Amino acid sequence: MTTLQQAMERFLSVKNASPRTLASYRTGLHAFFDTLRLGRTLPDGSRVSLDPVTAEAAKLDEDWVATFIANLQDFSPATQNLYLAAVKGFYRFLLAERLASPHIPRIEQWIAERARKVPRRRPQFPREEIEQLIAYAESLPTLPVDSAGASLKSESSRRAAQQRARLRNMRDRALILLLADTGLRVSEACSLTLEDVNFFEGHLHVLGKGDKDDLVRVSQRALNALRDYLHERQAVGLSSPVHRGRPLSAGRLTPLFVRHDRAAGKGSPTPLDPSTAWDIIRERATEVLGGEAAHRIHPHSFRHYFVTIVLLATNNIEKARRLARHRSITTTQLYAEVDPELDRDYHEIFNTSRRTKV
Repeated sequence: MTTLQQAMERFLSVKNASPRTLASYRTGLHAFFDTLRLGRTLPDGSRVSLDPVTAEAAKLDEDWVATFIANLQDFSPATQNLYLAAVKGFYRFLLAERLASPHIPRIEQWIAERARKVPRRRPQFPREEIEQLIAYAESLPTLPVDSAGASLKSESSRRAAQQRARLRNMRDRALILLLADTGLRVSEACSLTLEDVNFFEGHLHVLGKGDKDDLVRVSQRALNALRDYLHERQAVGLSSPVHRGRPLSAGRLTPLFVRHDRAAGKGSPTPLDPSTAWDIIRERATEVLGGEAAHRIHPHSFRHYFVTIVLLATNNIEKARRLARHRSITTTQLYAEVDPELDRDYHEIFNTSRRTKV
Protein backbone atom coordinates (compact mmCIF):
# COMPACT_ATOMS: atom_id res chain seq x y z
CA MET A 1 0.00 0.00 0.00
CA THR A 2 1.25 3.47 -0.91
CA THR A 3 0.09 6.25 1.36
CA LEU A 4 -0.60 9.79 0.16
CA GLN A 5 2.48 11.05 2.00
CA GLN A 6 4.67 8.45 0.29
CA ALA A 7 3.10 9.23 -3.08
CA MET A 8 3.81 12.93 -2.62
CA GLU A 9 7.48 12.26 -1.87
CA ARG A 10 7.76 10.06 -4.95
CA PHE A 11 6.03 12.72 -7.09
CA LEU A 12 8.42 15.46 -5.97
CA SER A 13 11.46 13.21 -6.40
CA VAL A 14 10.71 12.61 -10.09
CA LYS A 15 9.31 16.05 -10.90
CA ASN A 16 11.60 17.85 -13.35
CA ALA A 17 11.69 21.33 -11.85
CA SER A 18 14.01 23.77 -10.11
CA PRO A 19 14.56 23.45 -6.34
CA ARG A 20 12.54 26.63 -5.83
CA THR A 21 9.59 25.25 -7.81
CA LEU A 22 9.77 21.95 -5.94
CA ALA A 23 9.71 23.81 -2.62
CA SER A 24 6.64 25.75 -3.75
CA TYR A 25 4.93 22.53 -4.89
CA ARG A 26 5.66 20.94 -1.53
CA THR A 27 4.09 23.91 0.25
CA GLY A 28 1.04 23.69 -2.00
CA LEU A 29 0.62 19.96 -1.41
CA HIS A 30 0.95 20.44 2.34
CA ALA A 31 -1.89 22.96 2.14
CA PHE A 32 -3.90 20.39 0.16
CA PHE A 33 -3.18 17.75 2.80
CA ASP A 34 -4.48 20.17 5.44
CA THR A 35 -7.77 20.20 3.52
CA LEU A 36 -7.83 16.40 3.54
CA ARG A 37 -7.36 16.39 7.32
CA LEU A 38 -10.10 18.98 7.86
CA GLY A 39 -12.46 16.93 5.73
CA ARG A 40 -15.49 17.75 3.61
CA THR A 41 -19.24 17.29 3.80
CA LEU A 42 -20.78 14.62 1.59
CA PRO A 43 -24.18 15.03 -0.15
CA ASP A 44 -25.85 12.90 2.57
CA GLY A 45 -24.60 15.30 5.26
CA SER A 46 -21.89 13.06 6.66
CA ARG A 47 -18.25 14.10 6.97
CA VAL A 48 -15.19 12.42 5.48
CA SER A 49 -11.51 13.13 6.02
CA LEU A 50 -8.16 11.59 5.12
CA ASP A 51 -4.90 11.43 7.03
CA PRO A 52 -2.16 11.62 4.34
CA VAL A 53 0.28 9.73 6.58
CA THR A 54 -1.92 6.64 6.83
CA ALA A 55 -4.54 6.97 4.05
CA GLU A 56 -4.00 4.92 0.91
CA ALA A 57 -3.43 7.01 -2.23
CA ALA A 58 -6.18 5.05 -4.01
CA LYS A 59 -8.76 6.64 -1.69
CA LEU A 60 -8.12 10.13 -3.07
CA ASP A 61 -10.86 11.18 -5.49
CA GLU A 62 -11.11 14.37 -7.52
CA ASP A 63 -13.91 15.84 -5.39
CA TRP A 64 -11.27 17.01 -2.92
CA VAL A 65 -10.10 19.58 -5.48
CA ALA A 66 -13.39 21.48 -5.27
CA THR A 67 -13.07 21.62 -1.48
CA PHE A 68 -9.45 22.76 -1.76
CA ILE A 69 -10.39 25.57 -4.16
CA ALA A 70 -13.03 26.77 -1.70
CA ASN A 71 -10.45 26.79 1.09
CA LEU A 72 -8.05 28.87 -1.03
CA GLN A 73 -10.33 31.86 -1.51
CA ASP A 74 -8.39 33.98 0.98
CA PHE A 75 -5.13 33.41 -0.90
CA SER A 76 -3.91 35.62 -3.73
CA PRO A 77 -4.73 34.47 -7.29
CA ALA A 78 -1.04 33.78 -7.94
CA THR A 79 -0.74 31.54 -4.86
CA GLN A 80 -3.99 29.77 -5.76
CA ASN A 81 -2.74 28.99 -9.25
CA LEU A 82 0.62 27.75 -7.96
CA TYR A 83 -0.97 25.45 -5.37
CA LEU A 84 -3.54 24.13 -7.85
CA ALA A 85 -0.81 23.43 -10.40
CA ALA A 86 0.94 21.32 -7.76
CA VAL A 87 -2.28 19.45 -6.93
CA LYS A 88 -3.16 18.86 -10.57
CA GLY A 89 0.34 17.53 -11.21
CA PHE A 90 0.02 15.26 -8.20
CA TYR A 91 -3.28 13.81 -9.45
CA ARG A 92 -1.74 13.20 -12.87
CA PHE A 93 1.16 11.41 -11.22
CA LEU A 94 -1.24 9.20 -9.24
CA LEU A 95 -3.07 8.30 -12.44
CA ALA A 96 0.13 7.60 -14.40
CA GLU A 97 1.51 5.41 -11.59
CA ARG A 98 -1.87 3.65 -11.23
CA LEU A 99 -2.03 4.64 -7.58
CA ALA A 100 -5.47 6.23 -7.98
CA SER A 101 -8.08 6.75 -10.70
CA PRO A 102 -9.00 10.45 -10.72
CA HIS A 103 -10.94 12.05 -13.55
CA ILE A 104 -8.42 14.63 -14.77
CA PRO A 105 -10.74 16.56 -17.18
CA ARG A 106 -13.15 17.11 -14.30
CA ILE A 107 -10.31 18.53 -12.16
CA GLU A 108 -9.24 20.84 -14.98
CA GLN A 109 -12.81 22.04 -15.46
CA TRP A 110 -13.20 22.83 -11.76
CA ILE A 111 -9.95 24.77 -11.74
CA ALA A 112 -10.92 26.70 -14.88
CA GLU A 113 -14.36 27.60 -13.54
CA ARG A 114 -13.76 28.20 -9.83
CA ALA A 115 -10.19 29.33 -9.32
CA ARG A 116 -9.49 33.04 -9.29
CA LYS A 117 -7.66 34.32 -12.34
CA VAL A 118 -4.36 36.13 -12.01
CA PRO A 119 -4.79 39.63 -13.47
CA ARG A 120 -2.32 40.18 -16.30
CA ARG A 121 -0.91 43.67 -16.03
CA ARG A 122 1.71 45.39 -18.08
CA PRO A 123 5.00 45.19 -16.12
CA GLN A 124 5.92 48.49 -14.51
CA PHE A 125 9.53 49.62 -14.12
CA PRO A 126 11.31 52.98 -13.82
CA ARG A 127 13.05 53.08 -17.18
CA GLU A 128 14.85 56.41 -16.72
CA GLU A 129 16.20 55.39 -13.33
CA ILE A 130 17.38 52.04 -14.71
CA GLU A 131 19.26 53.86 -17.47
CA GLN A 132 20.85 56.13 -14.85
CA LEU A 133 21.88 53.04 -12.89
CA ILE A 134 23.35 51.47 -16.05
CA ALA A 135 25.38 54.63 -16.75
CA TYR A 136 26.60 54.60 -13.14
CA ALA A 137 27.54 50.93 -13.42
CA GLU A 138 29.70 51.65 -16.45
CA SER A 139 31.69 54.14 -14.37
CA LEU A 140 32.25 51.82 -11.40
CA PRO A 141 35.79 50.67 -12.42
CA THR A 142 36.95 54.30 -12.35
CA LEU A 143 35.77 54.96 -8.79
CA PRO A 144 38.58 55.35 -6.22
CA VAL A 145 39.00 52.55 -3.69
CA ASP A 146 41.62 54.21 -1.50
CA SER A 147 39.20 54.63 1.40
CA ALA A 148 38.46 50.89 1.56
CA GLY A 149 40.01 49.36 4.68
CA ALA A 150 41.18 52.73 5.98
CA SER A 151 40.50 51.66 9.57
CA LEU A 152 42.66 48.54 9.27
CA LYS A 153 46.06 48.66 10.93
CA SER A 154 48.34 46.69 8.62
CA GLU A 155 49.25 47.79 5.12
CA SER A 156 48.61 44.31 3.73
CA SER A 157 45.09 44.29 5.18
CA ARG A 158 44.35 47.68 3.65
CA ARG A 159 45.63 46.54 0.26
CA ALA A 160 43.48 43.41 0.46
CA ALA A 161 40.40 45.51 1.29
CA GLN A 162 41.10 47.84 -1.65
CA GLN A 163 41.54 44.84 -3.90
CA ARG A 164 38.17 43.44 -2.83
CA ALA A 165 36.51 46.82 -3.39
CA ARG A 166 37.97 47.02 -6.90
CA LEU A 167 36.78 43.48 -7.67
CA ARG A 168 33.28 44.31 -6.42
CA ASN A 169 33.15 47.36 -8.68
CA MET A 170 34.21 45.30 -11.70
CA ARG A 171 31.79 42.50 -10.82
CA ASP A 172 28.83 44.79 -10.22
CA ARG A 173 29.36 46.58 -13.53
CA ALA A 174 29.46 43.25 -15.36
CA LEU A 175 26.37 41.96 -13.53
CA ILE A 176 24.24 45.06 -14.16
CA LEU A 177 25.20 45.32 -17.83
CA LEU A 178 24.60 41.62 -18.35
CA LEU A 179 21.13 41.78 -16.81
CA ALA A 180 20.23 44.88 -18.82
CA ASP A 181 21.51 43.65 -22.20
CA THR A 182 20.37 40.01 -22.07
CA GLY A 183 17.16 39.96 -20.04
CA LEU A 184 18.55 37.14 -17.90
CA ARG A 185 16.67 36.21 -14.78
CA VAL A 186 18.80 36.88 -11.72
CA SER A 187 18.80 33.18 -10.81
CA GLU A 188 20.14 32.38 -14.29
CA ALA A 189 22.91 34.98 -14.00
CA CYS A 190 23.95 33.67 -10.59
CA SER A 191 24.14 30.08 -11.85
CA LEU A 192 26.44 30.89 -14.78
CA THR A 193 29.91 29.37 -14.85
CA LEU A 194 33.02 30.36 -16.79
CA GLU A 195 32.33 27.52 -19.21
CA ASP A 196 28.94 29.04 -20.10
CA VAL A 197 30.54 32.13 -21.69
CA ASN A 198 31.70 32.20 -25.30
CA PHE A 199 33.42 35.52 -25.88
CA PHE A 200 34.32 34.71 -29.49
CA GLU A 201 30.73 34.02 -30.61
CA GLY A 202 29.15 36.44 -28.16
CA HIS A 203 26.69 34.22 -26.36
CA LEU A 204 25.98 32.39 -23.12
CA HIS A 205 24.77 28.89 -22.44
CA VAL A 206 21.96 29.25 -19.91
CA LEU A 207 19.93 26.67 -18.04
CA GLY A 208 16.57 28.44 -18.02
CA LYS A 209 13.18 27.75 -16.49
CA GLY A 210 12.24 24.09 -16.41
CA ASP A 211 15.91 23.13 -16.93
CA LYS A 212 15.64 24.25 -20.56
CA ASP A 213 18.93 24.82 -22.37
CA ASP A 214 19.02 28.28 -23.93
CA LEU A 215 21.50 30.20 -26.05
CA VAL A 216 21.52 33.85 -24.97
CA ARG A 217 23.12 36.58 -27.08
CA VAL A 218 25.31 39.11 -25.27
CA SER A 219 26.15 42.70 -26.17
CA GLN A 220 29.74 43.77 -26.73
CA ARG A 221 29.71 46.13 -23.75
CA ALA A 222 28.56 43.33 -21.44
CA LEU A 223 31.21 40.99 -22.86
CA ASN A 224 33.88 43.64 -22.33
CA ALA A 225 32.75 44.15 -18.75
CA LEU A 226 32.85 40.40 -18.13
CA ARG A 227 36.30 40.12 -19.69
CA ASP A 228 37.63 42.98 -17.57
CA TYR A 229 36.18 41.41 -14.43
CA LEU A 230 37.67 38.00 -15.19
CA HIS A 231 41.07 39.48 -15.98
CA GLU A 232 40.99 41.31 -12.65
CA ARG A 233 40.12 38.07 -10.90
CA GLN A 234 42.89 36.25 -12.73
CA ALA A 235 45.37 38.90 -11.65
CA VAL A 236 44.69 38.07 -8.00
CA GLY A 237 44.50 34.32 -8.59
CA LEU A 238 40.71 33.93 -8.35
CA SER A 239 39.92 32.95 -11.93
CA SER A 240 41.12 31.05 -14.95
CA PRO A 241 42.44 32.85 -18.04
CA VAL A 242 40.31 33.58 -21.08
CA HIS A 243 41.65 31.75 -24.13
CA ARG A 244 40.23 31.73 -27.66
CA GLY A 245 36.88 33.05 -26.60
CA ARG A 246 36.30 30.66 -23.71
CA PRO A 247 37.64 30.80 -20.15
CA LEU A 248 39.80 27.87 -19.09
CA SER A 249 38.90 26.35 -15.73
CA ALA A 250 41.33 23.46 -15.34
CA GLY A 251 38.61 20.83 -15.54
CA ARG A 252 36.20 22.20 -12.97
CA LEU A 253 33.20 24.52 -13.15
CA THR A 254 33.96 27.94 -11.73
CA PRO A 255 31.18 30.44 -10.96
CA LEU A 256 31.08 33.48 -13.23
CA PHE A 257 30.00 35.85 -10.46
CA VAL A 258 31.51 35.32 -7.04
CA ARG A 259 31.60 37.07 -3.68
CA HIS A 260 34.44 39.46 -2.86
CA ASP A 261 34.13 40.11 0.85
CA ARG A 262 36.10 39.01 3.89
CA ALA A 263 33.46 36.44 4.81
CA ALA A 264 33.90 34.68 1.46
CA GLY A 265 37.34 33.46 2.52
CA LYS A 266 40.40 32.66 0.41
CA GLY A 267 39.50 29.15 -0.75
CA SER A 268 37.33 28.19 -3.70
CA PRO A 269 35.31 31.09 -5.15
CA THR A 270 31.90 31.44 -3.48
CA PRO A 271 29.18 32.03 -6.10
CA LEU A 272 26.70 34.86 -5.78
CA ASP A 273 23.20 33.76 -4.86
CA PRO A 274 20.06 35.60 -6.05
CA SER A 275 19.58 37.22 -2.64
CA THR A 276 23.09 38.69 -2.71
CA ALA A 277 22.58 39.88 -6.30
CA TRP A 278 19.39 41.59 -5.15
CA ASP A 279 21.37 43.36 -2.41
CA ILE A 280 23.96 44.49 -4.95
CA ILE A 281 21.31 46.06 -7.19
CA ARG A 282 19.70 47.78 -4.22
CA GLU A 283 23.02 49.14 -2.91
CA ARG A 284 24.13 50.46 -6.29
CA ALA A 285 20.71 52.03 -6.90
CA THR A 286 20.94 53.75 -3.54
CA GLU A 287 24.41 55.10 -4.34
CA VAL A 288 23.36 56.80 -7.55
CA LEU A 289 19.63 57.50 -7.06
CA GLY A 290 19.01 57.57 -3.32
CA GLY A 291 17.24 55.20 -0.96
CA GLU A 292 13.77 55.64 -2.43
CA ALA A 293 14.86 54.26 -5.79
CA ALA A 294 16.16 51.13 -4.11
CA HIS A 295 12.56 50.09 -3.50
CA ARG A 296 11.58 50.63 -7.15
CA ILE A 297 14.47 48.83 -8.84
CA HIS A 298 15.21 45.14 -8.46
CA PRO A 299 16.99 42.57 -10.65
CA HIS A 300 13.85 41.61 -12.59
CA SER A 301 13.39 45.27 -13.57
CA PHE A 302 16.22 44.74 -16.02
CA ARG A 303 14.29 41.95 -17.72
CA HIS A 304 11.33 44.30 -18.20
CA TYR A 305 13.75 46.92 -19.49
CA PHE A 306 15.31 44.46 -21.93
CA VAL A 307 11.99 43.41 -23.50
CA THR A 308 10.85 47.02 -23.81
CA ILE A 309 14.09 48.09 -25.50
CA VAL A 310 13.85 45.20 -27.99
CA LEU A 311 10.25 46.12 -28.85
CA LEU A 312 11.12 49.78 -29.29
CA ALA A 313 14.01 48.90 -31.59
CA THR A 314 12.32 46.22 -33.69
CA ASN A 315 8.56 46.68 -33.26
CA ASN A 316 8.50 42.90 -33.68
CA ILE A 317 6.79 41.02 -30.88
CA GLU A 318 7.96 37.59 -32.06
CA LYS A 319 11.61 38.66 -32.01
CA ALA A 320 11.10 40.09 -28.54
CA ARG A 321 9.53 36.82 -27.38
CA ARG A 322 12.42 34.76 -28.70
CA LEU A 323 15.13 37.03 -27.28
CA ALA A 324 13.39 37.14 -23.89
CA ARG A 325 12.79 33.36 -24.07
CA HIS A 326 9.13 33.68 -23.17
CA ARG A 327 7.34 30.39 -23.66
CA SER A 328 4.09 32.11 -24.59
CA ILE A 329 3.71 35.20 -26.73
CA THR A 330 0.92 36.35 -24.42
CA THR A 331 3.61 37.17 -21.84
CA THR A 332 5.46 39.32 -24.38
CA GLN A 333 2.21 40.99 -25.41
CA LEU A 334 2.04 42.59 -21.97
CA TYR A 335 4.80 44.88 -23.25
CA ALA A 336 3.17 45.48 -26.63
CA GLU A 337 1.70 48.81 -25.58
CA VAL A 338 5.21 50.09 -26.26
CA ASP A 339 4.69 50.67 -29.98
CA PRO A 340 6.71 53.47 -31.58
CA GLU A 341 4.79 53.25 -34.85
CA LEU A 342 1.47 53.58 -33.02
CA ASP A 343 2.89 56.51 -31.04
CA ARG A 344 3.81 58.29 -34.27
CA ASP A 345 0.36 57.62 -35.75
CA TYR A 346 -1.34 58.97 -32.64
CA HIS A 347 0.85 62.09 -32.72
CA GLU A 348 0.00 62.58 -36.40
CA ILE A 349 -3.75 62.23 -35.80
CA PHE A 350 -4.22 64.21 -32.61
CA ASN A 351 -1.38 66.73 -32.69
CA THR A 352 -0.06 67.49 -36.17
CA SER A 353 -3.42 67.18 -37.96
CA ARG A 354 -5.25 69.39 -35.46
CA ARG A 355 -2.62 72.12 -35.65
CA THR A 356 -2.88 72.05 -39.45
CA LYS A 357 -6.66 72.44 -39.36
CA VAL A 358 -6.47 75.33 -36.91
